[in-house]
Amino acid sequence: MSWASRRDYVAEFGELLAEAGPHQGGVMALHGGPGTGKTTLLGRFREHAAESGALYLAATGFRSENDVPFATIEQLTHSSGMPEEARAAVHRLWEDGVPRGASDRGHVERMRDLTSVLEAAARETPLVVAVDDAQYADELSRSCLLHLARRAQSSGILMVMTLDRSMGEGHMDRAEEFLLVPGCRVGAITPLPEAEVRRLLESRLGADAAKELHAPVHRVSGGSPALVYALIRDHRAAARKAAPAPGASGEGGVVVGETFERTYVARLKHHPQLLSCVRALAVLDRHATPARLERLLDRGQERLAMEMRELEMAGLLEDGAFRHPAARRAVLKALGGDECAGLHQRAAEVLRAEGASVTTVAEHLMAGGAIPDEAGVAVLLRASRQLLAEGDVDASLRCLRLADRAGLEEPQRVEVALGLLGALWCVNPAAAEPEVSRLMSVMRAGELNARSVHALVTWLLWFGRTKEAGEAITHLEKPHDPRDPRARERLAATRTIVAHLSPALLPELPEPDPLSGTRDTMSAAYLEHAAHMSRGSSRVPVGDIDPLVLGHVETDYGETLPPPVPGPRYSWDRDAITLIELLQHGDLPQAERLGTALLDRLPGEGSPARVAIFRSVHAYIALQRGETATAVTRAATALELLPHHGWGVVIGSPLATLVAAHTAMGRFDEAARYLEYPVPEEMFHSTVGLFYLVARGHHSLATGRPYAALNDFTACAPLAERWHSPSRHLLGWRTGTAEAYVALDEPARARAIIERELADVGPRPSRFRGNALRVLAAASPPGEREELLREAVRILRLSDSRLALARALADLGHAHTDNGHEQESRPRQHSAQQPGHRSDTPASPWMTWTPSRPRTTAGLPAVTSAPADKPLLSDAERRVAALASEGKSNRQIARHLYITVSTVEQHLTRVYRKLSVRRRAELTQFLGLLTNGMDFPAD
Repeated sequence: MSWASRRDYVAEFGELLAEAGPHQGGVMALHGGPGTGKTTLLGRFREHAAESGALYLAATGFRSENDVPFATIEQLTHSSGMPEEARAAVHRLWEDGVPRGASDRGHVERMRDLTSVLEAAARETPLVVAVDDAQYADELSRSCLLHLARRAQSSGILMVMTLDRSMGEGHMDRAEEFLLVPGCRVGAITPLPEAEVRRLLESRLGADAAKELHAPVHRVSGGSPALVYALIRDHRAAARKAAPAPGASGEGGVVVGETFERTYVARLKHHPQLLSCVRALAVLDRHATPARLERLLDRGQERLAMEMRELEMAGLLEDGAFRHPAARRAVLKALGGDECAGLHQRAAEVLRAEGASVTTVAEHLMAGGAIPDEAGVAVLLRASRQLLAEGDVDASLRCLRLADRAGLEEPQRVEVALGLLGALWCVNPAAAEPEVSRLMSVMRAGELNARSVHALVTWLLWFGRTKEAGEAITHLEKPHDPRDPRARERLAATRTIVAHLSPALLPELPEPDPLSGTRDTMSAAYLEHAAHMSRGSSRVPVGDIDPLVLGHVETDYGETLPPPVPGPRYSWDRDAITLIELLQHGDLPQAERLGTALLDRLPGEGSPARVAIFRSVHAYIALQRGETATAVTRAATALELLPHHGWGVVIGSPLATLVAAHTAMGRFDEAARYLEYPVPEEMFHSTVGLFYLVARGHHSLATGRPYAALNDFTACAPLAERWHSPSRHLLGWRTGTAEAYVALDEPARARAIIERELADVGPRPSRFRGNALRVLAAASPPGEREELLREAVRILRLSDSRLALARALADLGHAHTDNGHEQESRPRQHSAQQPGHRSDTPASPWMTWTPSRPRTTAGLPAVTSAPADKPLLSDAERRVAALASEGKSNRQIARHLYITVSTVEQHLTRVYRKLSVRRRAELTQFLGLLTNGMDFPAD
């Protein structure tokens, strides 16, 4: 019925009241769902009766008083104007009418007395008996009211009752007897249509607001008058505050706040069956289906369908779902903690039995919070892996922490600890340390599987815990099976990681089967993965086999990408290794595309460590391509994503890129600021440390400190030689060393070391060979430079390293000028600045200076013509300087070398003068040079 029908009911009630007389009465029964306005309509009837001078007796049935005899009838005595005779009859019924046994019929006489008294009153004045929620009247009151209703037609009494449609609760069956009373007028009260909602809003909020809000208010409320009024109050409250209340949500301009939530739940409090239905619906949420609701509530299909229909007819649901999220939120808030947890636990059991996805079941297990059984732990472990693959690290961690609370056997405990290690690593690698301690204990007990040991080795090396990593590697010997493809894959991946984070440990790892071709196959698989990921093509060499051409496969990849190698469903280590493989092969364009694709796939908020690592590598790629401003942005962003201690030894990666990029742009102070960042000592035992030393060396070279630069470059030698990679040259330490020797006017040494670099690089065109030829030209006689630089430019044009190309073009222009070829010089200089060759690096002193045009360096020791084999420091000075650089005091050095303190002071004075240093702390920069046998020229 519409609101107009409600007015019709009021009119019909008025007609019945007007026709009422000594022998003319009637019965009206109105039924509707919760919140449809039945009680409000009775209020309108009361007003009409008062205006007509009728006597109005009212009562309400309460579920909580259902067992109290005559509880509903007793309420009639509280109505004003009730005759004293009628009040006394009710009291007699209350006191003496309760049957004392099955054969006691005394209450029947008392009911007849009450009916007679009310009939007598109706002959004097029109009498209305109104009972709200009559279905909840206690049994004796119901019998009395039914007795009165059957006589109302001829007694002049007008009875009005409201009933709910709450089927299946036992109360409606009893209330149906009222509907069968002869002459009973039955009406249905349904939610308001949209037009009537607009009319109601106009009366409360005005025409303008009603025009804007009537559609969303009707949509949210379902036309329930109670909810419409609640939304009006929320709207007014928000208007007074000039902003929605905390937690309030809006739809189409309407504010859905606390009043709506309270009202929604209040409409259902007296209807436990309907309330349990919406609670189950709220818990299942998007996973709700009629079949699942039936099993969760343990109800039959027909009964559940009637309850859902009742809720929809009341406007509380729509198509079996909540009309607004605030309704679900209100139902869940009203649930007690234990009751909510129990529902979620049962929902998990229902969903698991049905074969729902593990993430769906895990969601309810986590919401329930109960300690899971063995099957629940298995679900949580599988869900954690899937959630981690989808980037939802927080949910993955919640799954694992709940599983960790169960009493697990050792294999499952290891699986949980390994899962926590992987998930925490995505957020902050340092947070995984407790899990590492657990895994180390299990490993030492000899109960850790190979997959877990591989993960453990990676984490330990990340934080420079080389000794423990070496211990873990010893446990890889026994479980390693060279015939197992998964074992070969894990070993190849671990070897790649160890080669970068601690090359010294490579000999400790099991050797791959030389006949299996694992290395070449793995490399090809990683590079193929890059082609799939970036939708590009790559032509790169793989080991000693012919160049592998990778391109688009003529298939539709869809949303998911096939794993490039057998193994885990998802491994971000694999992606990082793929990037490293591409960089080692010098394929910068493909590496750039892959880096972009990886970052686009990763959720930034849930996986800061993943994003930080890939963004750091992405920054290094931009630097190598000459996009220094881009490199700075990417590296600085990466550095901010993780706390300092979370980077471990890998912190050298973004720092090295920032130092190198700022140096290239001439921002030497900014580069120096990043050099002041504390870094772990263990970093210098990894290739990350080598990149850092090379970047620091170039900064020293650009700021006029070739000795410091030479020390950093040559300090790379021991570790670089131990790095068993065909791409050792990508560090560029030999090229940097040669540049430092050129700056120190030591061309012979420069040529010797650059020729070793060229031999290592090989004849294949690459940016490494082009850059080495550029430096070789600087160390060569002027007459040989042009030819070498032309070859360098030709090779660098084929690469994607615009920074190296720009420098080579500038060098070639200077060579033309030095040789008197001014006309050829200008086009070269101009070409170096063209968009196709120019990096995004502004001109800087470092860019304009080239080794072929040495500059003077104020404050450096003068270079003399002394023989090249004469060392700068004597043996005694070298020993004292080495001990001083370790932080030993003069007295400690004297005791160690069996000399006097005065002699130590004299040696240090000469060392400071020769090395142009002022403080003992600066000697550490020269430690690599002093300990690796690399001599400075004598002064």
